[in-house]
Amino acid sequence: MTTRPGRNDPCHCGSGKKYKHCHLRADETAPELAPPAAATSGSAGAVELAIDWLTARHRKGFKAAVEALFDDWWPDDAPGRHDDIDADTLQAIQINLVEWLLAEGEMQVKGASHAIHSVLLGADGPHLADGQRRWLTQLAERALRLYTVTEVRPGVGLTLCDALLAEVAPLQVQERMASRQARPGMLIGARVMQVGDHFELSGAIYPFTMLAQSAVLADVLTAMRAADESGLHADNLPPLRSRAIARAWLRQFVMPPEMPKMVDASTGESILLVTDHYRVLDAAALASALAACADVKGEPRAGWRRELEGGDGVLRSLAAINPGRQPDRIEIFYRTQRHADEGRAWFDRIAGAAVRHLTREISDPQGLMRSAAPKPNQATASPSLAPEALANAIEQALRRSYARWADEPMPLLDGKTPRQAITSAAGLERVKGLLRSYERGEADMAARDGRRVVSHQFLWDVLGITR
Repeated sequence: MTTRPGRNDPCHCGSGKKYKHCHLRADETAPELAPPAAATSGSAGAVELAIDWLTARHRKGFKAAVEALFDDWWPDDAPGRHDDIDADTLQAIQINLVEWLLAEGEMQVKGASHAIHSVLLGADGPHLADGQRRWLTQLAERALRLYTVTEVRPGVGLTLCDALLAEVAPLQVQERMASRQARPGMLIGARVMQVGDHFELSGAIYPFTMLAQSAVLADVLTAMRAADESGLHADNLPPLRSRAIARAWLRQFVMPPEMPKMVDASTGESILLVTDHYRVLDAAALASALAACADVKGEPRAGWRRELEGGDGVLRSLAAINPGRQPDRIEIFYRTQRHADEGRAWFDRIAGAAVRHLTREISDPQGLMRSAAPKPNQATASPSLAPEALANAIEQALRRSYARWADEPMPLLDGKTPRQAITSAAGLERVKGLLRSYERGEADMAARDGRRVVSHQFLWDVLGITR
């Protein structure tokens, strides 16, 4: 908000009266609404001026519009109340509420509903500099969209890819503040504005947590499909998408986090990490039996993989047969319960008397994620391995886990494999964003563990792409 004039100064509304005889009382009782960060160049102060004018000239109508929008965004199944929100969160919500109203909202003026931006830009609106008028006009024209951050240049800008339209070209956005906090892989809602020869974010940003991302994308897509199937006019789709994004963003603050549903890409079954442990009684016989299987590749020292080619021509792992922690042991890893049950029957038949089953270990990844979530004031446990040994173990695990990464279809790539996606400019940037997000996550974990960072360069190399 701008600093209010002195009691005896001319009123900001332009009436010519002293402030104390005009809008002082109205301003003292107006809602304290924080504007988004000031825009650049000639548009600076446009949003701030608009809020000041609305709270002075249309205090009741604007306040009612803010409260109605807050109620509309508030989840019906939220366990708390509006007044349970802490002050910092409430300010962030107010910033986004206000900009959303200036861009898309309506309010009552003399008993009739009017678009707020049309009131501001009308003949009776506030005096606006040319740059400020252009900014408010563009704010109403620029839809709120979902973007994935694929590159961060701290203090300079971001590269954004449309999260719903896979083939839309990436955008280079100049952004000082958000670029200091954003990370590759982050999903945000934003309005991208044209300022001269470059793009900027409008000011209000809707960031989503990693846990919320898949649910947000699903919710927005579901809303858009429902609107399309109902025959809604195309002009009404952007406001509907905008509302879905905003409601999903607010939901993060007032609802318990939902754990993501993890499913196997090839079968659609829930992921369940199953490991069968065996004692090897005849290593030569086991190696010979596996070598005779057309769908098994590998050798005793590095382990074997049983793979199946899907209808799309992509090889997918059915089982990973790895050397155990002791010389006479092997561990067979499966991603789903069905794979494990069918896989054990297959392996016991193939291996016969060469092995003896010891035990089965089952881990639910969702349960592991819940138990691994840090508790308040809980210190991170130190790794039991020496830093270099831990890094080596993680590097080996990464290379095994990502052995088929380049050729695995991914929902984040619109069902394409990384190798398929990099054939277009938009897909290439999305793949690079994925790799940067992996590297940032690994850097954070390495710093936490006090070890060296494990390089993901092998994934860049296997695709033949540069940074």
